[in-house]
Amino acid sequence: MFGINFYKADPSTHVMLFKNGEVKLQGRGTSFYYYAPNASIVAVPLSSKELPFVFRMKTKDFQEITVQGQITFRIDRPEAAAQMINFSINAKGMYLSDEPEGLDERIMRSVQVVVRNAMESMNLQQALSSAKVLTGALQEQLPVQSNLQRLGIEITEVSLTAISPAPETAKALEAEVREALLRDADNAIYARRLSSIEKEKQVREEELETEKAIARKQQDLEKQALEAEREKLQQQFNMDQEKLLARTDNERKRAELVELENANSKARADAKAYDLKAQLAAFNDIDLERLKVMNMNAARPEQLIAQAIENLTKGENKVGSLNFSPELLQSLIR
Repeated sequence: MFGINFYKADPSTHVMLFKNGEVKLQGRGTSFYYYAPNASIVAVPLSSKELPFVFRMKTKDFQEITVQGQITFRIDRPEAAAQMINFSINAKGMYLSDEPEGLDERIMRSVQVVVRNAMESMNLQQALSSAKVLTGALQEQLPVQSNLQRLGIEITEVSLTAISPAPETAKALEAEVREALLRDADNAIYARRLSSIEKEKQVREEELETEKAIARKQQDLEKQALEAEREKLQQQFNMDQEKLLARTDNERKRAELVELENANSKARADAKAYDLKAQLAAFNDIDLERLKVMNMNAARPEQLIAQAIENLTKGENKVGSLNFSPELLQSLIR
């Protein structure tokens, strides 16, 4: 009534009341009465806003790529924003110009500039894997953009949802990746087979080393057995040598004993021969006829008859022939 109105702002809106070009009242969520004919109300939204974007760019190697993401921003300095953009509202709370709606486009251009500069310095392969790098670049470069600083804009969050190539390029990359995966699979199979062969080789080498160790152990056992047999044979040889030496010594002693016995027997024989020689020498001095007569005293009749017959064949009494009757021979034989 009479041009006096009441305005009440919500807590997410910064309100400034201008009269005659000067700020008479301002604040967040402020309510007041004003005289409409000479007052202007500026309402700057302070709430954060999400702004999605999709850009088609070209990489350093002239490949088309699509970057999708979202940024979240808010007006941190409403006074600076009110100086750059007309946030004036009418009595119904509607903006008097289209400039507030163009704020998103200004921010989008700043984001596009950063993304374009980053993509132009990368090739396709690098761009497809640059989400982390590009996010860092946006977080670092957007806050220092001069136009955003003049607008009092604060970037609260940056997120990239996709970086994708053109469909034809994607098919080519898929084919290349598929071939690479197949090569990797073949390499994996080859590496697995090679590893299996290597392990089998190691097993065979270990088995061979085990067999060699067993063979060496067997050789050692055989060597020990041969050494024991050699020692046994050596001991047997030594015993045989000792027996042979003992037998040789016994034979030598026996030979010495036989030689001594022979010497003793020879000495006894010599003594006996000397004795007989002496006796025979004594008998040589005795008359043989006289000795016969002396032996007749103890002779038997047949001996005496034989002596008489012998005498008839010697000396002066020698006869030419002598006849014996059977009775005489028979008596002699008896």
